[in-house]
Amino acid sequence: MLTGPRRIEIVDVAEPDLLPGSCIVAVERCGIGGPDLVAWSTGEFPAPAWFGHEWAGRIVAVGAGCDDRFVGERVVGAVPPPCGRCTPCRAGVDTTCRLVLSMILGTDDLADSHGAFAERIRVDARRVHRLPEGVDFADGALAEPGAVAAHALRRAQPSLGDIVVVVGVGAVGLLVAELARLSGAGSLAVLEREGDRRELACRLGADAAFGSHEDLMRWLAAQGHGLGADVVFECAGGQDAVDAGTEATRTGGTLVLVGTAPDGARLRAATLVAREVTVRASLGYTIVDVHRALHLMADDRFRVAELHGPSIGFAELADAFEELSERPGPRPKVLFQPR
Repeated sequence: MLTGPRRIEIVDVAEPDLLPGSCIVAVERCGIGGPDLVAWSTGEFPAPAWFGHEWAGRIVAVGAGCDDRFVGERVVGAVPPPCGRCTPCRAGVDTTCRLVLSMILGTDDLADSHGAFAERIRVDARRVHRLPEGVDFADGALAEPGAVAAHALRRAQPSLGDIVVVVGVGAVGLLVAELARLSGAGSLAVLEREGDRRELACRLGADAAFGSHEDLMRWLAAQGHGLGADVVFECAGGQDAVDAGTEATRTGGTLVLVGTAPDGARLRAATLVAREVTVRASLGYTIVDVHRALHLMADDRFRVAELHGPSIGFAELADAFEELSERPGPRPKVLFQPR
């Protein structure tokens, strides 16, 4: 459990209570994601269940009213369909359903008192989705960041042959790059300061990878219309990344904000207005995005296995957070395995 800034404690807790509408999941893998690192560094997070929210496991108990679930089912944690009852749903904008957002944040009524850096957790049964045959637990733990990437692509609405740039290729950035290629990007480049991740991006389909903004801009000047990128995905967070993404976007292009940083970042309104750049924000994901990510994994078109290495246990968890804060590893996803 996260008990303060940069402080993780391994604690014994009571077995989770099985409540109506819930199920108990034995955690098989849980990814350390960017939001977990932000929470670890600041000690601030929306709810205890938020710390460790990228997980896959096996159902070991099913509560009353969960007739479509069964013990032994392999599942991933995600979100349910929109509730249809909250104010956004009744207004016809169910992509911002409050129930869905509460489950992303771990603030729903059935959320456990801790996240999935644990042996077992209780979750609302509507949150779990069947892991397709042929997709193992390690890859399944990337279904949640995969859904985040799929949502970003849907927000961008790219066109066939677009010049696409991804700024920051952690796990979500790499997944966005993969999906951009699958969506028909004509030219695809990434901007990333870590050399190992630039190499990984190219193995996963990027045409070029740059460590400096100047090199990226020279490449863009030689591409297609020479005006810049048609679509830029900002997946790093922070002021430098936002500025680089803004400058890389062509006149009339689209800038999609996916990354977040604890101290936020400012957009340069004058630049955006002068070039009529469309700015779109991408928050979380929906059930549609989850199903698309899982389908692409099952078809082996979403190559998520290269994003993670060997799993770690309870004893290595605190050290893993320290190491990730000092220098990102060559593979952007570290997976926790309780057993």
